[in-house]
Amino acid sequence: MAKTKDILCKVWLRRGSDGILSRRVCAGKIADHLPTEQPQISNRQADMLVRNHKGALRHIEFQATNEDDFPFRMLDYWVYFRREHKRPVRQCVFYIGREPMRLQPYFKEGRTRHRFEIVNLQDYEASELLASPDWGDNLWALGAKGERPVVLRELIAKMKAMTPDEQRSALAELTAFSGILKLDSLLEEELKEFHMQDSDINLEQNAVIRPLIEKGRKEGRKQGLKQGLTKGLTQGLHEGKMHLLLDLLGEKFGELPEWARERVRKGSAEELDRWARRVLRTGTLEDTLDNMV
Repeated sequence: MAKTKDILCKVWLRRGSDGILSRRVCAGKIADHLPTEQPQISNRQADMLVRNHKGALRHIEFQATNEDDFPFRMLDYWVYFRREHKRPVRQCVFYIGREPMRLQPYFKEGRTRHRFEIVNLQDYEASELLASPDWGDNLWALGAKGERPVVLRELIAKMKAMTPDEQRSALAELTAFSGILKLDSLLEEELKEFHMQDSDINLEQNAVIRPLIEKGRKEGRKQGLKQGLTKGLTQGLHEGKMHLLLDLLGEKFGELPEWARERVRKGSAEELDRWARRVLRTGTLEDTLDNMV
């Protein structure tokens, strides 16, 4: 299982190189990763550029929102990659948002035409992805067609077969994706219910949540155990989001300045969720952590 920093879209496709959605989005198995940063001419950085097992270059963008100017951005990326690598580059947008997908798969202006492929996670059945042996596919099921409470319960149940370290990483990734889909409250309720009913998986072994559950239990001696456990889980999930966001920002922008770390540490649950969603579409650290709604 990947480390905590190996999170969200790039990581799940990278790890599950032979998973259902990885093969679909990358048009085959990933053979290697290529640089995506555009120095000097642009501060923008694309999400993924891979060479698949057939030797074809594949540019992949993860999108969680509908943006009117998105097709132009795809054209901008294509021009850079085509110039840089001097060979054909096929593009694929992987839409993982909660809202219905309304992106157009082409840019058209005057005589300029540019098309790209869109893979919509909402077109997939959650049951198909849950049946896959790849944990990345399993996670994607949360955004696919299906009843999300049922999907969450199945995902949490799958962690029973994992080692404590694997459970920690899996729970961190599940928390991150739930934040993008705005399912935090639902995840928290399912975790509480599962913790109280199933003894095969112990959330107290999670390195982030364990100390906060203990703190909540101590407070619970005066307030009631259930209330203390609820508070511990809530604080644990919040702190887990904070660490995941720092790792994700570091994955995209490199070494983080102290001001950025401090802003994340002081961020509210709403801000952490908003910033995590922005990482998928912003080009600079400043834009990502901007407090504008």
